[in-house]
Amino acid sequence: MGVPKFYRWISERYPCLSEVVKEHQIPEFDNLYLDMNGIIHQCSHPNDEDVHFRISEEKIFADIFHYLEVLFRIIKPRKVFFMAVDGVAPRAKMNQQRGRRFRSAKEAEDKIKKALDKGEVLPTEARFDSNCITPGTDFMARLQEQLKYFVHNKLSTDKLWQNVRIYLSGHETPGEGEHKIMEFIRSENAKPDHDPNTRHCLYGLDADLVMLGLTSHEPNFSLLREEVRFGGKKSQKRITAPEETTFHLLHLSLMREYIDYEFAELKNQIGSDYDLERIIDDWILMGFLVGNDFIPHLPHLHINHDALPLLYKTYISVLPSLGGYLNENGHLNLRNFEKYLEKLSEFDREHFSEVFVDLKWFESKVGNKYLNEAAGSNDEVAKKRLNENNLSLTVTEGKPAVADDEEEEDDIFETEFRQYKRTYYMTKMGVDVVSDEFLASQAKCYVEGIQWILHYYYHGVQSWSWYYPHHYAPFLSDIRNISGLTLTFDLGKPFMPFQQLLAVLPAASMHLMTSERSPIIEYYPLDFKTDLNGKQQEWEAVVLIPFIDERCLLAAMEPCNNKLTKEEKSRNRHTECAVYSYDPETDFTYSSALPKLFPDIVHCHVRFSLEEPPGVQQLYNRPSSPPPTKITCLSDKEEKEWVKDVQGITEHYLKRKGIVINETAVVLYGQLLTGRKYVPKANGVVELEKQWAKQVLPFAYQTVVKDIKAFYSSLTCFKSLDELFPPTTSVFMVGNPYYGAMGEVQDSQDVLKDGRVRVVFNVPHEPQLESLIQNQHKYCVKYNPGYILASRLGITSYLVSRFSGSIFIGRGSKKNPCGEQKANVAPLFFKLVFDTVSRNSHDDVFYEDDIWPGEDQNGAEKVAEITSWLKGHPVSSISRTSCDLQVLDAVIVERIEELVEKAKVTDTHVKTPT
Repeated sequence: MGVPKFYRWISERYPCLSEVVKEHQIPEFDNLYLDMNGIIHQCSHPNDEDVHFRISEEKIFADIFHYLEVLFRIIKPRKVFFMAVDGVAPRAKMNQQRGRRFRSAKEAEDKIKKALDKGEVLPTEARFDSNCITPGTDFMARLQEQLKYFVHNKLSTDKLWQNVRIYLSGHETPGEGEHKIMEFIRSENAKPDHDPNTRHCLYGLDADLVMLGLTSHEPNFSLLREEVRFGGKKSQKRITAPEETTFHLLHLSLMREYIDYEFAELKNQIGSDYDLERIIDDWILMGFLVGNDFIPHLPHLHINHDALPLLYKTYISVLPSLGGYLNENGHLNLRNFEKYLEKLSEFDREHFSEVFVDLKWFESKVGNKYLNEAAGSNDEVAKKRLNENNLSLTVTEGKPAVADDEEEEDDIFETEFRQYKRTYYMTKMGVDVVSDEFLASQAKCYVEGIQWILHYYYHGVQSWSWYYPHHYAPFLSDIRNISGLTLTFDLGKPFMPFQQLLAVLPAASMHLMTSERSPIIEYYPLDFKTDLNGKQQEWEAVVLIPFIDERCLLAAMEPCNNKLTKEEKSRNRHTECAVYSYDPETDFTYSSALPKLFPDIVHCHVRFSLEEPPGVQQLYNRPSSPPPTKITCLSDKEEKEWVKDVQGITEHYLKRKGIVINETAVVLYGQLLTGRKYVPKANGVVELEKQWAKQVLPFAYQTVVKDIKAFYSSLTCFKSLDELFPPTTSVFMVGNPYYGAMGEVQDSQDVLKDGRVRVVFNVPHEPQLESLIQNQHKYCVKYNPGYILASRLGITSYLVSRFSGSIFIGRGSKKNPCGEQKANVAPLFFKLVFDTVSRNSHDDVFYEDDIWPGEDQNGAEKVAEITSWLKGHPVSSISRTSCDLQVLDAVIVERIEELVEKAKVTDTHVKTPT
C-alpha cells in the first residue's frame, strides 16, 4: 500500500508527471521490473464488493500469465525482465500486514452476513481468500510452480523473450517485492561494467515506489501503473483485462525536475551548496513523516490536509541555517533533523490554537470531557486518569484572573496544551503517567524508526526483527534532545514462511487455530476495534490488535516443527532468486503441473541458475524531453488565428499542466511523431522513416526543446530486406487478402532486388459470407414507417408514436390527482385509452378516473388488466435497443451459424505462397 493518498497528491500538484502509454510513443527500456503482488491481487479478487464472485485457481493462473505477456509486450525490455513476488517481510512491515489482513477478513465476514440477511443465495463454492497471498501458503507454492512453467514456456517459444535475462524472485526469497528489485538495481550498479545509461521501468501499484525509484538516483527511471480514477464509486468493478486497461508512465526524471522547482528559492539562499541529489534525499525523508507501512503518521499531519506543503515550507526556512542536509545517503543527520523538527513543532501549537477557542467554549458546557474528544477518544478511563493525576484545566488557582494579562494567557495556553498532549498519550497509548522518561523513549523510538526506514530504502534491511512498537506516533513538540542518540540495529534473520503466516493471518483465515488453550491465543482476537485517528476513510483506520511477542510465537511453534510433512517443509524454507536464459543447445521436456490446462513443453531450451545479489548505491543526473515533432511552418502576429491559438496554448498549459509559459511571441505549427516503419528502396535496401500525424498542432516556441541528441540503438539495426526478413521469420498479414494470417518468410534472394519478399501464409479456412452479405435484403424483416401504419389503421401518426412508447397513467383524476400519488407506467393498447389520448394529445399524464369515469369502474383494476395482457404478448419479450443501432435479424444469424458449422468440417488451414 505504501503511503495512502500520496500518488493522488503528486498527480494533482505535478500534473505533467504521468503520460498515457501509447504504443507508438513508448520509450525504449533495457530493464523491466514487476512488483508481482499487485498483479496477483488484481487477477484473483478483482471485485471484493461482490460476495457472489467466484474464480478457480486455473483461471487465476491463466489471467496472471496473460497480464505478464501484455506488460512484456508493452515495454519490450531489451536486457532484463525481473519478476518479484513478496517474500517474508521484515518484522516492521508484518505489523501493518497483520492489521490489514485482520481488517479484510472482518470486512469479508460482514459483507457475507449482510448478503445473507437480505436473503441472497450465495454460491456453494468457497470464495477466494485474498489472505492466502502470503508466503508459505499452498496457493503461493502452486503459483510459484506455474510461474516457473510460464518462464520456461515463453523462453522456449517466444523469440521476443529469448534475448532477455529473466529473474524470478518468488515468495520463498525473503523481502518485499519492490525492495528485492531495488536490491538488484544496487547490485547491478556496483558492477564494473555497469552502463550508467541503463533505462529502467518498474511496474507496481504502491505509492512509495516514487520514493524508492528516486533513491536510486538513476537518470532513466520510469514507473508503469494502471490508470487511477479518483472519486469513483467503491462498488464500481475494476477492469481486469489488460487490453482494456489504460496504463500510465510516470517519469522520475520529470519528478526530479519538479522537486528542483519546488525548492528553487533555496538556490538564492545557499548558493553553490545547493545540491539537487541531496535535496531529493531530504524530500524522501520528509515523505516518511506523514506515515507509511512501517511507522504511523505524526499527529494531525495528513496529506489531504496539506501536510506535505507544510513540510516543504518548513524545510526551505530551516535549511540555510543548518550547514548541511538531513539525509546523508540513508544516514540521518540527527543534529540537523532535530533543528528541522524543532521548527516543524510549531505546527502542534498552531493546530491546538485553532481549536483552542472552541474547546474553551465546550469546556464551559461539559467540563473536562472535551479533552477526550480533542484527543480523538471517548474513553472514560482517560477521564478517570486525568482526575487521579489532578490534570484539571483550572490551573490558575490562587491567582487573580486578569483578561488583559497576555503572559498569564500564554501560561494557560501552554498548560492546557501540555494537558491536551497528555490526554492523547493516555487514551491512545494507555499510559498512567506521562513522564519525561516516557516522552524521551517515544522520541527515541520514533527517530529510530525513521533511521530504520532510511536504511531500508537506501541500503536494504538493517534489522529483520526491529519494529515500531506503538499504533501511534508522538507529537512533534515531544521529539526533542535527539542529537546525542546512538542508533544501532541487530541484523537478526528473517522469519521462516510458516512463522510469518502465524504472525499475520487472522483466525478467520487460519482454520487450524481453534484451540483456546494455545499460548498465543490472545494475539488473535475475533473482534477488535479500529481508530480513524484523524483519517476519513474506514480503510485508513488504525487496527487496534496486540503486537505479537516474537519469542512467544517461536516458542509456541517449536513443538510443531518436527511434525511437518515433506511437502510442508518444502514450503517452509528460503531460496535464492532464480535466473533463466535461452540456450538453443539445451533441449529437454519440461513437465507441466497442470497438463490439462498447460501442456508439457516438449522442447525446452532454458538454462537455469540461482543468484542472490548484494546492494550498493550510485548517483547520476539527466534531464527530460518531450516527444519529437516535425516543424511544418512558422506563424507571426499577422495571422488571423494566431491570437486564438496563443490563448488556447496558454490556457492548456496553465489549467491542464500547471505550467505558466509567460508571453508567447512565436507559435510553431507541427505534426506529432506517431511511429517509424521500414520502407523498401531500390536494390533491396530499406530505410527507417518517421511517420507523422496528419493533424497540424500549434506549439509555443518557448516550450519546444531543440537539438535533442536522441539515441535509438534498436532502430538502426536493419539496412536491407534480407536483414529485416531473414528466412523462417514469422510475420503477420495486415492487408488484403488473408488479413491476420500468420506466415513464414522463405528464401527470397531472387526477388530481393525488386523490393519483394517471398512468404508462405498459413491461411485458416473461413466461412464465405460474401454471398450472404450481398443477399441479406432477402432475409431481412421488412419494416414500415410509422405514417404508413397510421394510414392503414386510420389514426394519426401522433397516436402511433405515443402507443409505441409509454403512456403515464396516474391515480385519481386531473381535477383531483391526490389519491395515493402513485403512477403506473406501461405502454397500453385498449380502445378507451386510444380515445382519451387522441382527444387530449397535448397532455403528458393521463388519470384513471378520466379514462374510466364511472363510479362502478375500477381504474386500478383496468390498468392491471391491460398491463397483464401486455406482459403476455410476444412483443414484451423483445429486447430494447437504441434506434441508431444496426442489428442482424434472427434469420441472418441462423444463416451465419450454418456457414460457420460448414467451415468447421472442412480443411482448417491452407498454405498460400505470396
